[in-house]
Amino acid sequence: GARPAASAAASGGAAPRGGDEEPACWQFASRLNSMKDRRDLCDAALPNDVLGWVARQGTVRGLGLLDFNYPQHLSELTHDEVRGALKAAGLKAGAVCMRYPKSMQAGGFTNADEGMRRQAIELTKEGCAWADALGATELVVWSAYDGYDYAHQADHVVMWQRVVDAFREVCDAYPHIKVSLEFKPTDENTRFFAVPSTGAALLLVEEIDRPNMGLTIDFGHCLAAGENPAQSAALVGSRGKLFGIQLNDGYT
Repeated sequence: GARPAASAAASGGAAPRGGDEEPACWQFASRLNSMKDRRDLCDAALPNDVLGWVARQGTVRGLGLLDFNYPQHLSELTHDEVRGALKAAGLKAGAVCMRYPKSMQAGGFTNADEGMRRQAIELTKEGCAWADALGATELVVWSAYDGYDYAHQADHVVMWQRVVDAFREVCDAYPHIKVSLEFKPTDENTRFFAVPSTGAALLLVEEIDRPNMGLTIDFGHCLAAGENPAQSAALVGSRGKLFGIQLNDGYT
């Protein structure tokens, strides 16, 4: 994945002179789960666990950031353990990416059960707390479960409002963390996603109406939606809401 680096002014450096904006600068991270594979290509001494994958990712030239899944990668670790592993690998945390448990298969933010929706929101806030503790700038929300399977199954207005309300609560709880939706038209877990396209996602961001709410464009998800990823990135970026890009073809 890739995301724009902070501007000089935002990161504490001198602001550009003459009113000129600082040129865009992108930083890159690799999917941490990829570090599980092809163990024959890495140092045999590296453990095959989360901290070992962090160490392996630190050997890849050109990578400066690392994105963690929550709770998948972090629930059994402490902040100090993860911060130490990042420092040893010469990496920084770029984002924490939500991975909701199978218990939310009937929906997280969109679940008909109010208690389950509350669990999803609180879990997302925990992800924000981890991002904050690791110095990451962004929380990426991708839900395999927020959607519906059949025509006429869902009340679309109610479902949409639940998503809006959930994101507003998360954004307000952590206003200094960028909260980003990684939208997708369909998934093997949910046939139709509640926010299936770039246009719908931009409409959602507009309705949420929070400065720290934006989007992550997944290249493969755009292809699945029949969209041109470059056009999607341009539309979102022109509105200042492009928080990151995930680079993949989505075919394997």
